[in-house]
Amino acid sequence: MKEFEPSRNFVARVMEDVRAYEAIRIRELSRTQLFLSTKFARYALSCGGALLGFINLIRIYQTLFSPVLCR
Repeated sequence: MKEFEPSRNFVARVMEDVRAYEAIRIRELSRTQLFLSTKFARYALSCGGALLGFINLIRIYQTLFSPVLCR
């Protein structure tokens, strides 16, 4: 059986679509990286994570010790 080879026109169209898709993905990725590279974003995410961690510690404390104090 003869091995299948796609036409050059088909390969060119598919590769053009792939390059366009990759350009969009790189552009989206660079926006995200630009946002995360700012000091404001890093401080905001760090403070948000610390606040959520502190709230979680309070929740764990209340879950463990509130039933003991209510008796």
